[in-house]
Amino acid sequence: MKRKLFSNHPAYMYPFMLVIFMLYLSLITIYTFQIGLQLKTLDNIESYYKDQINTYIKKEVSFE
Repeated sequence: MKRKLFSNHPAYMYPFMLVIFMLYLSLITIYTFQIGLQLKTLDNIESYYKDQINTYIKKEVSFE
């Protein structure tokens, strides 16, 4: 039986896989945060324009 004294391949792979997994989780988090900001921004823009349209309708401004 041959013993490996200085190298243990699973022990070297574990930190590498941990770094890859952390990068993967950070990309998912950044993507989710970005989509959330976009949806919040779109909702704010939509509510702003609805308010503007309602004020024009209340003032009875004619669109020509």
